[in-house]
Amino acid sequence: MSRRSAPFVASKTIIKDPTSKEGKSLAIELFSTLQADIASFRDDQFPPDILSQIRDMPIYQGNRDEVAAYHKRWQPLIDRALQFYPAAYLPPDNLPLPASLEIPQFIYHVQRLHLTKTRAKESINFGSVGALIEKCGEFTDSEYLRLERALEHDETARIVAHREFIDLRAYVFCKNDKGELLDPERIRFYRTGLIVHALPDFKIFDSRQKPRKHRNDAYSNPLANNGVWKVYKKR
Repeated sequence: MSRRSAPFVASKTIIKDPTSKEGKSLAIELFSTLQADIASFRDDQFPPDILSQIRDMPIYQGNRDEVAAYHKRWQPLIDRALQFYPAAYLPPDNLPLPASLEIPQFIYHVQRLHLTKTRAKESINFGSVGALIEKCGEFTDSEYLRLERALEHDETARIVAHREFIDLRAYVFCKNDKGELLDPERIRFYRTGLIVHALPDFKIFDSRQKPRKHRNDAYSNPLANNGVWKVYKKR
């Protein structure tokens, strides 16, 4: 199954009054500092110098001691991140930190790794043409007029922009303490990197040469198309 990320929380353990103006300002400052420290540490410590790269992917493997040693280097930054995402890694959901932090994902007891490509679609909603253009770029004058007409006379109307891309994923199969193979986790790893503790007889299956087809789009006949984004009136 796929995993969404843990929610952001300005914790009272680091900010006395996170709902106040001063508290919100401090939260932004502390979080920005964390992001900068992660970026600096990542530049210095990623890719890992003690682990082996898998294929041409930002995925690295090692034995338990090697992975634990590399994990330990990241732990101070992970602990700071958990102050803003206290629900991360906790049961029952065991949600990860958000990929935007770019902290590597560490997974232990991995028996099998299945690499895939999937045709996917990014989708963004807009309430104005101006916001659409700011995010998605320019469109022709005739398309601009069509978009304006789609929104006029209805304050609740929305337009939706779709962008197709190839989504790289890894299906990670782990074993529990009894040696039983568990259901796979579907991991998006390209932004963060993936660190796996490889068990004996660890196997890799690479299906990236055969991208899976995405489901048929429910929308057709776009109001506008600039070669990257197709725009429709939201249903």
